[in-house]
Amino acid sequence: MNANTKLTMPKTTTFFPKAGEITHHDVVLALGAATIDEAVALMEANNLSDVIYSVGQAHAIFTVEALMIYRHQGRNMSASLSDLTHHQLIYVNEDDNILNLLSIFEDDRCRYLGVKNAAGDLGGIISYTDVLASVDPVVMMEHKTLADVLGTSRVEMVNASTKTQAVLEQLIYAEDAMLIVENRKLIGIVTAKDVIKMICDCVDMSLPIRNYMTQHVKTINQRATIKAAIEHLKVNHFKRAIVVDDHNDVVGRITQRELIGITYGRWAELMKLHAHELGELVQVLESKNIQLQEESVTDPLTGAGNRRLFNQVTEAEIGRFYRHQMATFSVLMLDIDFFKKINDVFGHPFGDEVLKTLSNRVKRRLRTSDVFARWGGEEFVVLLPTADINAASVLAERIRAEIADSPVFEHQVTVSIGVAEYQRGESQEALLQRVDIALYEAKNSGRNKVVKAE
Repeated sequence: MNANTKLTMPKTTTFFPKAGEITHHDVVLALGAATIDEAVALMEANNLSDVIYSVGQAHAIFTVEALMIYRHQGRNMSASLSDLTHHQLIYVNEDDNILNLLSIFEDDRCRYLGVKNAAGDLGGIISYTDVLASVDPVVMMEHKTLADVLGTSRVEMVNASTKTQAVLEQLIYAEDAMLIVENRKLIGIVTAKDVIKMICDCVDMSLPIRNYMTQHVKTINQRATIKAAIEHLKVNHFKRAIVVDDHNDVVGRITQRELIGITYGRWAELMKLHAHELGELVQVLESKNIQLQEESVTDPLTGAGNRRLFNQVTEAEIGRFYRHQMATFSVLMLDIDFFKKINDVFGHPFGDEVLKTLSNRVKRRLRTSDVFARWGGEEFVVLLPTADINAASVLAERIRAEIADSPVFEHQVTVSIGVAEYQRGESQEALLQRVDIALYEAKNSGRNKVVKAE
């Protein structure tokens, strides 16, 4: 297969098809000697957010996320792809059943799988969209709506007057898009492909993002079925759906990954109906379903719980406090001091390692009954059942001291911590507000401190 050659494999669909039967996306190959600028031009010309390039006898992927990080770090855009840290393409065989491939896609860094043909050559790729499209729509849920499954999701939004450079910096952390609002109304969107075009066109990054956003935002109503949502993603080649209510107000978004999770659940039901034909696959899918549920409340970078988990367990703890007259409980809120400076000076990969290392150090100090979660960015929270504010403060001080006295890769890192004990009659929101105020006081009074809430 030559560089810059597009491949299209024939496709047929079965109940659970083989990899070769759903390999239908075009592949664009770049030489490893190609520059970042040349890779961006290929992305723009072929309407792609990734380019595959050769690394010896293997292949690697250059993604738009990597592009944004390199640009944010001020890296040389004329550098060769072969000089970069490679995200090597994972290969599967064309005879592999898609049920054996799903666990590979659970890694957020894995967007595509390379499919090797009988001769052992790269014959094409499989994406998330292929997995969704490989399921016959007849077996999808046709009555459950997005409103039924949407749940609570954070939607990244910025004002149309925000400088383009600031939006691009925020997109490094956003999943794949930023919604643009004006007077509280949705007027545009910036996706990974918009970023590629802006960089290709060398636009003025000091101008407001309204100058470069995509003005027409395709949304889907929350009353749409899961079947309709999958078709919406497939037809528009989207990675996520922006969901609105009857007033056209954004109520959330749902990603391909979440829809795949819903598909797992439906598949598990189908397996039970066809158990005589499919046997042990029933257990495989049920186990996968449990795994997906666990991952929905886990932060993928640090392995800590996420905000959804923390909200759930805090609400449950408040309920137990009143139902069983249990002892009070406390909450810690930690923030890594000067974390933005760490990222700016040493780069985001180093910042990620700081987050993971500090998470592990905190977890070592906790009991099995304690709940540790990433609240967002460099902020973490800890729920301490049966601990009053004095016991919680002692633990917080031990965590603070251990982190301050244990450099991360020879660099000192410190944390500020707020501590609050639950007070009878207050809501979860009021408790979190008090601990957040205590954290702010700790940071505002010099950092590397523990402060008790009033």
